Amino acid sequence: MKEIERIAESISQIQRKIRAKLSNELSQGEISIPQYHILDYLNDKGEANMREVASYLFVTPPAVTGLVDKLVKMNLMDRQFPSSDRRIIIISLTAKGKTVISKIKNQLNELFLAIFKEFSVEERKKFLELTGKMEKLL
Repeated sequence: MKEIERIAESISQIQRKIRAKLSNELSQGEISIPQYHILDYLNDKGEANMREVASYLFVTPPAVTGLVDKLVKMNLMDRQFPSSDRRIIIISLTAKGKTVISKIKNQLNELFLAIFKEFSVEERKKFLELTGKMEKLL
């Protein structure tokens, strides 16, 4: 059990250290990790409805609403009601949202490049193998 506690603590420490090294938007708490994931998802997808985003985050649509409300207020995201059914809400990034997510992603890439250049090719392959296995189990 001690080994599992050490693994859990290590993962937690890594997450905190990554967040601390990222842009002010994340490290200063302006954008939460779930909000970052919404921005990242929309950056890849272009636009999505609230149900799609909720499914991606493994939460309910009402939980996404609060996260999106804050991102809209920060002018990082737009909401559109494209049909006569007001329950369907399409969200997309604003220009400012695209700039912020690009900045964060660039910082993440630089951070991981700096970290993984210290790993051998074999260590990087093993890391990918183990994290891939963990992801599948989740």
